Amino acid sequence: MDSLPPAPITSLTPELAEQLRARALDVLSYLVKTNSATTYFRESDALARFRSALRPSDGGVDRLLQQDADDVTCSVQELFEVYHSNVGLSVYEDYLPFISRFFDQPCKKASVENLMAPGIPCFIAHSSGTSGGATKHFPKYRHPDHMSLSTSEAMKKSNPPTSSSGGKNCIMYSLGYRQVVAPLNEDGDVEGRIPVCLMTSGVIRVSNNMVVERDAIYSTIKVPNCSSPLAVSFIQNYKSFLFMHALFALVEPKLETINTLFTTTCRDLCRAIHDQWDDFVRCIETGVIPDLEGIDQVKENLQRFLQPNPDRAEELRKIGKATETPGWFRKIWPELRVILATASGPFSTVIPEIRHYIGPEVSLETLTIASSEAFLALAYDPRDLNLYKVVGSDDVIEFLPVDEPEESRYLAQTWNVDPGKKYEVILTTRDGFWRYRLGDVVKVVGFDPRDGQPVVRYVELNDSLFSVHIRIANEVTTETQLRSVVNATSDLLGGVSEFCVCPDYRESVGRYAFLVELQGNLGENAITAPSALHTSLQNLNENYFRDSLSGKIDVPAVRVLRPGTFGEFREWKIRTSGGATVGQVKVPVVVWDEASRVWLQERAICDV
Repeated sequence: MDSLPPAPITSLTPELAEQLRARALDVLSYLVKTNSATTYFRESDALARFRSALRPSDGGVDRLLQQDADDVTCSVQELFEVYHSNVGLSVYEDYLPFISRFFDQPCKKASVENLMAPGIPCFIAHSSGTSGGATKHFPKYRHPDHMSLSTSEAMKKSNPPTSSSGGKNCIMYSLGYRQVVAPLNEDGDVEGRIPVCLMTSGVIRVSNNMVVERDAIYSTIKVPNCSSPLAVSFIQNYKSFLFMHALFALVEPKLETINTLFTTTCRDLCRAIHDQWDDFVRCIETGVIPDLEGIDQVKENLQRFLQPNPDRAEELRKIGKATETPGWFRKIWPELRVILATASGPFSTVIPEIRHYIGPEVSLETLTIASSEAFLALAYDPRDLNLYKVVGSDDVIEFLPVDEPEESRYLAQTWNVDPGKKYEVILTTRDGFWRYRLGDVVKVVGFDPRDGQPVVRYVELNDSLFSVHIRIANEVTTETQLRSVVNATSDLLGGVSEFCVCPDYRESVGRYAFLVELQGNLGENAITAPSALHTSLQNLNENYFRDSLSGKIDVPAVRVLRPGTFGEFREWKIRTSGGATVGQVKVPVVVWDEASRVWLQERAICDV
C-alpha cells in the first residue's frame, strides 16, 4: 500500500485558494482557445451568448488569451468572467443533433471533423444508460500530455507494478466495441475507424495506441505482468469472459492484484470460481480450453497460452472450496495483496461478500469516480472506499449546490465550495462539452492540504435528471421504467398493491428482485411474471437488452411479501430513523441500503 495521504483540511489557505483558481483558469483558457474553432462552438444555440460576449470582431478569443500581454492574469480573469456570466447549464439533448452526425449513413468526414474538439475522435464512449434507457454517445479526442494527467494517473493505478519475483496482475477489461464508425472523405474512401465502446475500453486503447485495425494481432499477445492473454478482452459473452479470466488467474500461484473495475464484477468472478471450481482444476490439469459460448474467434489464441499444469491442479485440489471461513483467495494466491474496484454508491452492496472471499489480509481499494463523460475524481485514501480527490488538470469542474436553483449563476468553484455541502457536478471538458450536467451528486469533505483540491464523497445521481434507478451491469433502469413494467405485469401476479426493487446476487448472475405486496391471492398465471418483466425491461431499456443477452443480467426474481409488509416498513422506518414523522416516510422504488433490504426479504412468503 502506498503511503497514506494527510487528513483533509476544512478550509483553504489563501495560497492554496489562489493555486486552485490559477489552475482552473489555465485549463479554461486552454479549452476555450482549443475548442472555439469547432463546429459545435460556432453553431450551437447554447453558446450563442458566449460567442457574442467574446466579441470576435474585436479579437475575440485571441484578444482575451493573448500570450504576449503584459498582464496575462488579467486577460485570463476577464475570460473567466465572460464564461461565468454567459455559459448556461447544458444537458445531453443540446449536443445530440451534432453527435448524431457520426451515425449518419454514410458518415462524411467533412461533417464530423472538428465537430466537438479539433480533429477526428479516437473513440466514441457510450454511456451505461440514461433516464430514457437510450444510449448516450461522447466523442473522445487525443489530447496533449499536460491535459491528460488524470487519465494517466488512473491508468497507472489500475495496473500496479508487480514484485520482482514474477508476480502477476489479473486486469479485467474489455476491448470490444458495439460498432465502428468509418468516416468517408470526398472521394468516398474510409479515413479512420472509430470504435464505439465503453469509456474504459477506449481509454485503454488510446493509452496503448491500440487501433481496431490491429485487433487480430493484439489477440495473439500476452502482456508479461498480466495473468490473462489479451484475447480474453475480446470475449463479448459475460460468463465466458469471467470464466477465462478466472482460469488464467488460477494458473498463476503468484497473483498479486485483481482489478475488476467494479465490485459487482469482482463478486461475479468470486462466484464463478466457487461454482465452477472442479471445471477450472480440470482445465489446468489437462491444458484444454473448454467449448464456451462466444470464444470461437479467439479460442486458438487462448489455447496457446494454456499448457497442462498437473502440479498446480493438485495444489488447487488440496486447497479445495475452503469458503467456510474468510480468506479463501489467500489460500489460492498467497501473495494476493489488493482488489481494485469502484466500490461506492450502488457498487457498495456486494462488499461484504467480496470481503469473505478475500479475507482481512487483502485490501479492497476503490479507484475513481468516472463516467462516459470524464474522469471526475481519484481515490484519496485506500482505507476509505468512498473518499475521492477531485482532479483539476484535464477539465473545468464546477459545483451546483443541490439546495439552490438549477442555474449557472449559483455555481461554486473548486476554491470556494463549502465542506459539508452537497453539489451536483458540472463539467466543461476537453472533448467539447460546456457546463454539462453530469448528474452525479457529491458531498465535499474538505481539501487536500498538499494542493487544495476538494476531497469528496459520492452521494447519488441527481433525481431531477435521472430519477431513482437500479443498475446491475451497464444498464441504468429508472423508476419510471420499473413502474411501467410492474403495471404491465400486475394482473399476472394477481394485482400488485405496492412494490420495490433491489439487486439480487443470490445466484451466479445478478438480477433484479421485485418485492411485491399483492391485493389478493397470487394469480393463476403468476409463474410467467418473471419472464414478462424481463421482456418488458428488454423492450424499454437498450442496455438492459444487450446485457441480458450477453449473460450479465438474469431473469428477475419476484418475491411475494406477506400482507401489510409495506405498512409495517413505514412504521419501522419512523421508529428507527430518528425524527421522521408519518407522511415523510415513503417506500423507495429502489432499495439499496442493506438494513432495509434484509428487513423486507425476511418477510417474503414465496418466490414466484
